[in-house]
Amino acid sequence: MSIVIHQTFGRIGINTTPAQISIVSPKATLEIKQIPAKMEIDKKLPQVHIDQYQCFYESGLKSIFDLVHDEAQRSKQIALEAIGKIAEEGRFLASIENHQNAIAELAKKAMEHEVTFTIDLMPKSRPKIWFEGYLNINWELGGAEIKAIPHKPQISAIPGHINIYMRQYPSIKMEYVGNNFDKTV
Repeated sequence: MSIVIHQTFGRIGINTTPAQISIVSPKATLEIKQIPAKMEIDKKLPQVHIDQYQCFYESGLKSIFDLVHDEAQRSKQIALEAIGKIAEEGRFLASIENHQNAIAELAKKAMEHEVTFTIDLMPKSRPKIWFEGYLNINWELGGAEIKAIPHKPQISAIPGHINIYMRQYPSIKMEYVGNNFDKTV
């Protein structure tokens, strides 16, 4: 007696669909506001002042008021010197007992003149020079205001899928083969 056994193994089938992910990241929105700088300028144009009054005065180029004042002083000095000279000559003549020839001496003295030359540079003083003017600059710094608005990324996902199925079911088949059969009764 023979027995034949046929065995079929089970088979599993797997279908897979891969997962898909899509990410779109939009750029952030920027708002930029420029604030300009400010500048204020306050100025007075420069002016040069030259005072040559003293230089002209020393050179003889005087104003009418200075000329009158100086000539009055000089005339007063000459008058005082003349009065002093006349008084001295009067004393000299009054003391004739001491001087025999007083009139001749006074005449000789009056005829003598010393001539003196004086060299002088003018003006002796420097002119007065000064400047007026200014420049004020005030700054107000500007800048930039930047505002960033971020955008969230857009994510879409398709999940993966796995399908497991039986491609072939397992089986066992047993057969009796042969003619020999013993019977026992």
